[in-house]
Amino acid sequence: MPRFFFDIHDGDVLRDDVGHDCPDLQAVRAETQRALGGLVAAKPLDANAIQVRVDVRDDSGKRVVTASLLAVIEDAP
Repeated sequence: MPRFFFDIHDGDVLRDDVGHDCPDLQAVRAETQRALGGLVAAKPLDANAIQVRVDVRDDSGKRVVTASLLAVIEDAP
């Protein structure tokens, strides 16, 4: 099974040197979506804006998926 590496950018860069086995790009995309959700959930609740990005590399180092999320939280007037 191919191994993919999920690098996280959320103000800091966390390079994945371990990776995850995924059968295909559909599974990579699903794992990327779960990762984004987990990253947003882990942010402090007092944040007004949350921006995260996940870059996924294959075992040759080629980027195969990039996903980003920006959430802006504002009080209603």
